[in-house]
Amino acid sequence: MADILSIGANAAQLYKSALATVGNNIANLNTDGYTRQVANSIENTPTAKGSSYIGSGARLVSVTRAFNEFTESNLRDSGSELSAQDPMIQYADRIVDVLGAQNSGLADAFSKFFSSASNLSSDPASTTLRNVFIRDADGLAVRFRELASQLSGIQQETDDALSLQLTSFNELGKQLFSVNEQLKKRATVDVQPPSLLDQRDRIMREMSKIAKIHVTESESGTVSIRLDNAGGTLFVDALNVATLSANFDTDIQGGVEILADFNGAVGTTSSVTGGELGGILNFRSQILSPAIENLDALAVSTATEINAIQTNGIDATGTRGTNLFDPNVDTLGASGFSLLITEASKIAAAGLARVTANTENTGNAKLDYSDIVSGSAVPDFTLNYSDAAGYTINGAAVTPDASGSFTFGGITFKVSGTPVDGDSFSVTQNTNAVGDNKSILAMSRLQNKQVLEGDRSLGDGYLDLVSDIGNASALAKISQEALQVVHDQAVAEKDQVSGVSLDQEAADLIRFQQAFQASAQVIQASNKMFDSLISIR
Repeated sequence: MADILSIGANAAQLYKSALATVGNNIANLNTDGYTRQVANSIENTPTAKGSSYIGSGARLVSVTRAFNEFTESNLRDSGSELSAQDPMIQYADRIVDVLGAQNSGLADAFSKFFSSASNLSSDPASTTLRNVFIRDADGLAVRFRELASQLSGIQQETDDALSLQLTSFNELGKQLFSVNEQLKKRATVDVQPPSLLDQRDRIMREMSKIAKIHVTESESGTVSIRLDNAGGTLFVDALNVATLSANFDTDIQGGVEILADFNGAVGTTSSVTGGELGGILNFRSQILSPAIENLDALAVSTATEINAIQTNGIDATGTRGTNLFDPNVDTLGASGFSLLITEASKIAAAGLARVTANTENTGNAKLDYSDIVSGSAVPDFTLNYSDAAGYTINGAAVTPDASGSFTFGGITFKVSGTPVDGDSFSVTQNTNAVGDNKSILAMSRLQNKQVLEGDRSLGDGYLDLVSDIGNASALAKISQEALQVVHDQAVAEKDQVSGVSLDQEAADLIRFQQAFQASAQVIQASNKMFDSLISIR
């Protein structure tokens, strides 16, 4: 009877604990990070009765978590990869909105500038058209500076975001180290408080959203964390926790490097991948830095090409033109793109050279010029033709190519028609520029001239810049959609193992309640048997 009573009492206590565990699971149905708990029991040692063994019931040995390390690791990794796409999309879309908008982009500014140049070429003496040209030239300069400022602002935002994420990551590292300290008090993970293990896993999931981590778990449940993979920078172990910081330097790829201070040893780490941090770093290196560099390069090309035409022309005062835009853009980038000329008369609309045919020429040959290398000297020579020597300049032979073109003094000339022995052409500085539109016409044609690498115009270069960023954003969105599916599957797998299911808990509740009631019946039967023995006289 004592055996039956003991078995019933132990069973009642066991199923009481099991019912409490089920109740705790139900109560924490919506608790973030909670892992379903399981009451574990084992059989008591049977009692020998002669040649037989009589069972002595069961007892509760532990309450553990329904946990699988693989599904947890898969959830962390998928969440880290998914989180890395957000900064790429968020910031890339902002750049596209800025660069692609009509009011803030360069396309409209380029169009107005070249349109003004074309209009001025139709009436180069018009002061009104010259002033409009200056206005639109300044508008182009302002637009370059505004875009540079916008990109600089986004860079500063990512600086702040990096610093904030690093602060959060460091704080999580300290929390995890504190949990490790508590976990070290017990020898094995099986006897650790489930809530403490839940706290540990919740911290690591939060860390993985910021940066990808590699976890190594000890027998007691303490963890060591490395960044990215098993060979990455050590961040947390049983004895220390590192501190991450950012060093912002424009000379570095992406403009930033991540430093890790582990127990006083500071070094650069390249192990920060995945998560918000990895996404921001990827955005800076793959999108933002190239965008800034390409915008600066476009600003340099634009200023260089326009200044080359302006300085190879003659202004309304008969003086050789000066730079329209500040040539220091070569070192300052788009942020230094500024207009230097504000006087309408200083626009060099006329060509640098004037070609005058000898009045005694009898042939129908004509001489004209087109491209002038920037900085070329003012031409002052005579092109002579004779049947014996052909074309000569200062006695030196000049041989035009099949199209009649030749280059002299940095200027490309072209002869057409048929010369006659003794014909000549005088080439001098253009001192009578009234009505001459050669320079400003060349500037208007610059809009479609292939001056960039890959035979691209200035406008094409800007469209390529916007298109590249848009494509990067589109690819990030495609990746995000695919990674969302993977993450959702990881969440489902984790929930299947560790999540609380009301259907399952309801079934367990009924099962354990019936078992508890049966245990009570065993106790009651034992009491009746004992009373029966007592009543025997």
